[in-house]
Amino acid sequence: MDPLFVNSPGFVHSPGFVNLSASRNTQTIDVESSEFPSFSSQGSVGPKPLERRKWTPKEDLVLISAWLNTSKDPIVGNEQKAGAFWKRIEDYVNASPQLNGFPPREYSQCKQRWGRVNDSVGKFVGSFEAALKKQASGQNDNDVMKVAHDIFTNDHEYKFTLEHCWRELRFDQKWRSHYLSKDGAKDKGKECADKRKEQAEVVVDDEEARPPGVKASKAAKRRKHGFCFAGHGLQVTSGRKQKTMSSSSSDEIDEILNEAFEEIVDQHVDNFIDSIINVQANNRTRRAYIERDREQGHNQLWDDYFSDHPTYSADMFRRRFRMNKPLFLRIVDRLSNEVPYFQQRRNAHGRYGLSALQKCTAAMRILAYGQSGDTYDEYLRLGESTSRLCLENFTNGIIQLFGDEYLRSPTPEDLQRLLDLGEARGFPSMIGSIDCMHWEWKNCPTAWKGQYTRGTLNNINVLDRSPVFDDKGRAPKVKFKGNNHTYRMAYYLTDGIYPNWSTFIQSIPLPEGPKAELFAERQESTRKDVERAFGVLQSKFAIVKNPTLL
Repeated sequence: MDPLFVNSPGFVHSPGFVNLSASRNTQTIDVESSEFPSFSSQGSVGPKPLERRKWTPKEDLVLISAWLNTSKDPIVGNEQKAGAFWKRIEDYVNASPQLNGFPPREYSQCKQRWGRVNDSVGKFVGSFEAALKKQASGQNDNDVMKVAHDIFTNDHEYKFTLEHCWRELRFDQKWRSHYLSKDGAKDKGKECADKRKEQAEVVVDDEEARPPGVKASKAAKRRKHGFCFAGHGLQVTSGRKQKTMSSSSSDEIDEILNEAFEEIVDQHVDNFIDSIINVQANNRTRRAYIERDREQGHNQLWDDYFSDHPTYSADMFRRRFRMNKPLFLRIVDRLSNEVPYFQQRRNAHGRYGLSALQKCTAAMRILAYGQSGDTYDEYLRLGESTSRLCLENFTNGIIQLFGDEYLRSPTPEDLQRLLDLGEARGFPSMIGSIDCMHWEWKNCPTAWKGQYTRGTLNNINVLDRSPVFDDKGRAPKVKFKGNNHTYRMAYYLTDGIYPNWSTFIQSIPLPEGPKAELFAERQESTRKDVERAFGVLQSKFAIVKNPTLL
């Protein structure tokens, strides 16, 4: 800039410009020097960022306990807003006596940490189950754990560092393993297998006990705290301590009043509804017995479908039973001969019970139409609880009798047939397609809903627990040639959510070029077969189409 122009009478100096000029004049710059001058933005040293506080194993265990206790609450469970849910977990963690001296945690930190724990532990469950399947004779728990860590590292490309969390969650219903050690293990390995088997049996026994419902839990809570309401007086007792309206803490009084008011309202509403339902009913000490005349139900069923001249034709039988008559009679014959529940016996009065035809028909109607158990009471002459029991024993009997024949790995003949079909469709060495389907549980107990929310058992977790890949991602060995290359492993067609295993062929998300677009189009159209199969399954057996009523 021309100094004559700066010093001219018409130019007005600005304070910022003067300070900038003064700051530049305070430092001498050597033009011939190879070092760059340090300007104000480079020379100033700002405050150090706060160091991120890591979670300790003790904090992880308290967080796990907080999540389990909060999500399994039999009254509210996880049916609350996310902010309220994680606020309760935050209060639980900060109030834990095990974390005395630790700085408090915010609910956002608890939520983020739990997300990582849940994701990593869920993946390690699949790795540990794969390690159990590979367990050889003589290997102990330490050897299995080492193999599980190796599998996890190879699959997910990072080390598993939350083993203490997995040990805390491993026997919970959501994360427990469904595979036991091989019985052929000897010495110490056999003792470990027996120990794991006993622990698994304990978990199964605990799982079968259905938690109490919301009304039962509220009633138990009222009995525990001793809420009573009479006239204009309010008294709240808890054990041996009593809290009255003369308490010095206003917050405590408000909390007591709110809780007491909610319990009083719930109690009066429940009593009012019960009084309407039982207005003319007497209190019965014995279970009501209904004479259903089950012999008439069997005779009517026999005349309609199984006599020499049935009322309904074979086409109507196939539509209502979802199979032809010889196949159904074969199933009934196997079940009645090999499963004790379907064997018709006489009771203490010498009267025959329900026939195998009635029980199997009730189970098939529930599977085919997805209706409640008492829908066919008027026709088959059996109650709702008996229908559910028939369905449970029917499915268990089918798996027991026909599982070895149909629920098995493909034989060489089956493999060759599948390979021929895949090659005819333009995918040589393709065995088929893989996908999973979600089935909602309508009457899931409130205390269990947190373990069956969407995303809990997603496609990856279902794949880890599936027996399709006993060798963790290894398909049956075959040999084929494509593009002048020889391959020795078959593959499945999947979508983009599945892991990048060599046995999975996925589509191209953003195809570029004619070849990529053609491959993506053919892959996606061929992969639709498994979704069409799900559609056929839902149309034939409506029980998996609608939320289950069990």
